[in-house]
Amino acid sequence: MKTPSRICTAFVCASMLAAGGAPGLAQQPNPPLPLAPAEPPSKSQVTPPALMPAPPPAKGGNPDAKVDSADFHSKIARDNSPLPNNGQLQMSYATVVDKILPSVVTIYSSAPIKTPQVDEIPPQLRPFFYRFFGAPGGGFGEDDEEEQVPNPRRRGQPRQPQPQEEEEEQQQKGVGSGVIITHDGYIMTNNHVIAEAKKIEVAVDIEGNTRSFTAEVIGADPLTDVALIKINATGLKPATLGDSAGIRVGDVVLAAGAPMELSRSVTQGIVSALGRSNEGIVNRGRLRGYEDFIQTDASINPGNSGGPLVDAMGRVIGISTAILSRTGMNAGIGFAIPINMAMNIVEDLLDDGAVQRGFLGVSIQDLTPALAERLEFKEQGGAVVMMVGAGSPAEKAGIQLEDVITSINNQKVGNSSRLRLIVSGTRPGTAIPIELMRNGKRMTVTATLETLPEEALSEVGPGGSRGLPRKGGGQQNDSTSELVTGVIVQNLSKALRERHDVPDKVTGVIVTTINGDSRAAAMGLEEGDVISHINRKPVTTAAEARTLAKESGKNVLLRVWRKGDTMLLMIAN
Repeated sequence: MKTPSRICTAFVCASMLAAGGAPGLAQQPNPPLPLAPAEPPSKSQVTPPALMPAPPPAKGGNPDAKVDSADFHSKIARDNSPLPNNGQLQMSYATVVDKILPSVVTIYSSAPIKTPQVDEIPPQLRPFFYRFFGAPGGGFGEDDEEEQVPNPRRRGQPRQPQPQEEEEEQQQKGVGSGVIITHDGYIMTNNHVIAEAKKIEVAVDIEGNTRSFTAEVIGADPLTDVALIKINATGLKPATLGDSAGIRVGDVVLAAGAPMELSRSVTQGIVSALGRSNEGIVNRGRLRGYEDFIQTDASINPGNSGGPLVDAMGRVIGISTAILSRTGMNAGIGFAIPINMAMNIVEDLLDDGAVQRGFLGVSIQDLTPALAERLEFKEQGGAVVMMVGAGSPAEKAGIQLEDVITSINNQKVGNSSRLRLIVSGTRPGTAIPIELMRNGKRMTVTATLETLPEEALSEVGPGGSRGLPRKGGGQQNDSTSELVTGVIVQNLSKALRERHDVPDKVTGVIVTTINGDSRAAAMGLEEGDVISHINRKPVTTAAEARTLAKESGKNVLLRVWRKGDTMLLMIAN
């Protein structure tokens, strides 16, 4: 089998123990000990996160919320002062470690092992499955010729009880880390550490003694891999949170957690890079997650997930989440969620355990050199509007196709990922200014964000749901033409308008046949799409469309109408 050349993305998720393996701390908790005296939480005013400002607390609090927002904020210790930069070499970080370790916990989770259903297994592989797991009905293989005879039982004897260990043996156990953020037991960790867990045990070190607590999940967000859990304890030592917006590449950082189940371990490195996105690490099924990682070379291994990444002053600036590695072990490339982003999610999880995200209603793409050339745009950076949703906040604000968004909510937009992060991190109902370039002119519009619908998160595979190519397309004539390889377009006749429900006001040529393996299909072109412009020039006939496509060179820029939405597609010629 050929090994993929791309570096394997390995979650630093809870290290999985085989059923019946050595028990962890959660299985052998120490006797309860008295809690340490509480350290008074900081009373400093909480600074709102950079991306999503915290809502003003109501005078009486939210009666339906799980916890009062103002009360929760008062328990968070923050320190946003800048790091000293005097160039002196620090010989020991023991003081920093002493500050953060009391706030680091080890999380033990157990979840049911999911055995694949027989229907999900290809027929040619089922004999191997039966050999190891048994055939349906208790057999041991489809090819067994001997009939399986049940164990004999003498008449009058009671039926022997079945072992009760099956449920325990079918549990998948894992170990991760977390960080205490309030003195009364709120703990921040990764979603993948506690996802689908049937039981969560948290080991807390108190003055050299370990106590075990059962945790409840307050809320979790798979799309950022942030989770908030709580244990029934008081007098805990919360970590001091820093400002991830102020960190720089080259800053010294330390990662704390339980790598390979070795609790209270600390490693040291530097910030290697900032703003890592589009790594494909965070997702939920086919839903694309939100990534804005801090990259570090501090050693992170399985079991570190959910643990804090702190600066040289012991302030939490990130939550260790994942690594890139060929072996699944540390290779010097680790990723952490910025603490500002993580706290945005935590604050949103407090009231109902769910996250509300802003929705603008555009499809965007990075401004590549090829796209900039087609749009005659000389500046670099920004996000090109490739589609505007019908009735969306963007359409209401006057945003159009081919607009290049350079700033949103007073934050610079360097690429499409940055725009997506800013919008999703802004509360629905917020009116935000948007700076853009249109036909060489800079302008500003204001859009009021709505709540992101679930279906808007879907990142369908290349081309989405495409129609199948029709066999025997027939000979081409003046009203039919091959636009590019694998794409046939026709003039918009009355019959085609009725068949595809195209309004009379929409003009152009319609895609009637598309090869599912073509480059155009891979870029998202579908059967039934109406192409109104090619390289920013209007088209009305198939022959005219073909002529413009031939003159395009390597790439063709299409303006496409699809079921009320209009979008831009750049396809290879």
